[in-house]
Amino acid sequence: MSFTSLLFIFGFLPLSWLASCAWTKKTSVQNVILLLLSLLFYAWGSIQNLYILLILIVWNYCSGLQLEQTQDMPRKRRLIFWSSVLFNVAVLAFYKYIGFWFGSILPQTQNIHAPIGLSFYTFSILSYLADLYLNKCPAQKNVVAFGLYVSFFGKLTMGPISQYTDFEQYLKHRTISKDRFAHGMDLFLKGLVKKVFFADQLALVFAAMGNDSSFLGAWLLSLAYTFQLYYDFSGYSDMAIGIGYLFGFEIPKNFDHPYIAKSVQDFWRRWHISLSSWFRDYVYIPLGGNRVSKEKYIRNILIVWLLTGIWHGPNWTFVIWGLYYGLLLLGQKFLFQKWIDRLPAAVNIILTFLIANIGWVFFSSTTIMTAFSHLGNMLWIGISSFASENALFYLSSYWLIFVFAFLLCGTLYEKIEKKIFLLFSKQAVIGVGVFKICVFVMMVAYLVSSTAQTFLYNAF
Repeated sequence: MSFTSLLFIFGFLPLSWLASCAWTKKTSVQNVILLLLSLLFYAWGSIQNLYILLILIVWNYCSGLQLEQTQDMPRKRRLIFWSSVLFNVAVLAFYKYIGFWFGSILPQTQNIHAPIGLSFYTFSILSYLADLYLNKCPAQKNVVAFGLYVSFFGKLTMGPISQYTDFEQYLKHRTISKDRFAHGMDLFLKGLVKKVFFADQLALVFAAMGNDSSFLGAWLLSLAYTFQLYYDFSGYSDMAIGIGYLFGFEIPKNFDHPYIAKSVQDFWRRWHISLSSWFRDYVYIPLGGNRVSKEKYIRNILIVWLLTGIWHGPNWTFVIWGLYYGLLLLGQKFLFQKWIDRLPAAVNIILTFLIANIGWVFFSSTTIMTAFSHLGNMLWIGISSFASENALFYLSSYWLIFVFAFLLCGTLYEKIEKKIFLLFSKQAVIGVGVFKICVFVMMVAYLVSSTAQTFLYNAF
């Protein structure tokens, strides 16, 4: 079931919220209701995927109890921890990478597909095991609460990746209030607009430009994907966080206007924040972080970014993409920072955007050769013409979408909304409320007309 399906928006979500509101004073009962609803949400797409989710919930719940019971037996505790980590990683690797590893000798393995969300909820589970092993939290003794942490439908399929220590308090007690409801609905609508109005329209341009080897076509292709990916994934994240607020969970934001970042390092403080934080806390810092020698620091960065690339999928293009950012971050650290500090902010923003745009070429390409061919076209190498008829048609048809995508990927909307509230006070509340209702109706009209596309990050 997708967040953008009419069944979810007008059926599953409101009924789930009403069911949860009926037990506002009993969080334990709410947990049972939300767990059952989350399992239903997940099973809607595939009952086989549900079995895998349940196995991982039970396995790691039992592992958590064993880790707590072996506090005075360090060797046994270490064995339990690493065997549990290995089991989760093995499940993830089997479903996500077996076709890549053995597809040439065992063609049937290419038909094995990873369950939706496996990468995300596996990392949530690993954060729980690590926090427990490092004594940052006690074991979760309530299997319902643990199951809800792993499978809450608001974050199950595409994150954000909630670390257990951040989520634990809401499993014990949470409040459904008018303010949280209003904020949640606002975020859900914002995400819906990002997804339906921007990402889905830009997806049409990206699909149409796939075989266009003209200079203009190459740039339209890369820019369409750059903005599509941002509005698709940040839109989903806004909707997921908004759903969390509706049910009393405060899930940290996952995007902070990354396309106005002033450096590569700044970009990764703003893009997919939950994944960056996970690798920082559970890989980078345990390796020693930056409090090591220069050689080990370089090793740590390359390991983190190699794993980040591999996490995204079984393709060499993701490995290249990960190492691309690892080398850029090392370059910023040791070579470029002094130049970055001297350049005007606007220049740094443009350069960082172009760096991200180049990175997404590898991210979106099926092969390394395709990526380099596309990059060549963007640099006037191997082009068929300056602008094909196809490229001119889509530019003339979608130029306004590109303009708004560029303007609204920063903080412009928030500044305008804040200014309206400051100038018009109470009248603004009514006016903005009516405007948002109209926008919601328009988004539903888009959905009814079947122009909606699946979320890009479902593939990861």
